Amino acid sequence: MTFDLEPAVTLPWLVRLRWAFLAGQLIALPIAWWWFGVAIDPLAIGLEIAIMAASNIALSIARRRRRWLRSELIGAVMALDTALITLLLWGSGGSANPFTMLYLVHITLSAIVLRARWTIAIAALSLAGFALLFAGSGHASHAMMHDDTGFALHLQAMWAAFALAAVLIAFFVARVTRAIASQRDQIALLREASERSDRIAAVTRLAAGAAHELGSPLATIAVAAHEAKLHAAAGAPAATVVRDLELIALEVERCQNILGRMAAERSTDVEQLALGALADRIRDQLGEDRAHRVDFEISAADARVTIPRDQLVQSVAALVTNALEATRDRVVVKLSGQDGLEVEIRDRGDGIAREVLERIGTPFFTTKQPGRGLGLGVFLARSFCESRGGGLTIESQKGVGTRAVMFLPAEPG
Repeated sequence: MTFDLEPAVTLPWLVRLRWAFLAGQLIALPIAWWWFGVAIDPLAIGLEIAIMAASNIALSIARRRRRWLRSELIGAVMALDTALITLLLWGSGGSANPFTMLYLVHITLSAIVLRARWTIAIAALSLAGFALLFAGSGHASHAMMHDDTGFALHLQAMWAAFALAAVLIAFFVARVTRAIASQRDQIALLREASERSDRIAAVTRLAAGAAHELGSPLATIAVAAHEAKLHAAAGAPAATVVRDLELIALEVERCQNILGRMAAERSTDVEQLALGALADRIRDQLGEDRAHRVDFEISAADARVTIPRDQLVQSVAALVTNALEATRDRVVVKLSGQDGLEVEIRDRGDGIAREVLERIGTPFFTTKQPGRGLGLGVFLARSFCESRGGGLTIESQKGVGTRAVMFLPAEPG
């Protein structure tokens, strides 16, 4: 089953229009025959009324069951109605019938609610039908409409047809347009609510991950602080207390690193920085113990790029840290600043299996031991790149290593 939203709004009005049109025929045709003497072809008129009534009943059933509600169905119904109008006019005066302007009603409606190709098709079908009516120009009512008395009646009927077409177009187009606009507003509100829920869920996941990750170092800090207190009270050697304090300081630094990785949204201010200076910033972020295992390849040390420095340095450092943990060899970081900034990170580790590579970047997915990482480094780096109009790609081959490439387009200024 396929269900489109806008046809669900358009279809009820189309059904009402068709019932109103059918009722109008049942009233107008006897008057035209009895009062104006218009020759009526009962076979053509009866066939047209039967087809319209049967199709509208089927359409009403489909609308209630919400089956097959697609724009194509609306277009097919309007095309059928165009053909039925041709049959109606053929059986009631042919091209001389002033109500030929009813063709304009469906052309206008199709332009409002359907795609361009449907509007073109219905307009072409209307032109073909109108041309076909001229084949009946020898109809008796055609001659009557153009004698001295009939011509005046014809002009009056033309005015009535114009008024009817104008009322139908204005009324139904306004109603349908208003209904569709209201529906689109509701969709926009629902989309906004969904995005807000997604953001809340993301914050909740981040908070839960932070609480889980911070639990281990905070527990270690509590134990070390208690041990330091006991050692100090017992008069233990200063070296023993110092070891406890060093452990506390190490765990505090670990907490700070965790919170730094959790800061997905930091200052978005951009600044112009030389590639050499950017490499220095990345080294500082990595720390001396890790930075000495990283080789930087810079296309031009004095080439300058305009970047959001803090977020970029943090993202690159997270990817480099992953690479360092994946290999005992050195890691290469290549910086180039042509038409934006490209950062390439290569390691010679064992590589990443295909099924794992497909999940890399999923929040809280990690191959590290519990307590060693949140699984957010790649996710935050990719989110940062995409938020600036760039991207992050990761390629890996088992036994060869992994290659990550960050690209940021040139920032204005």
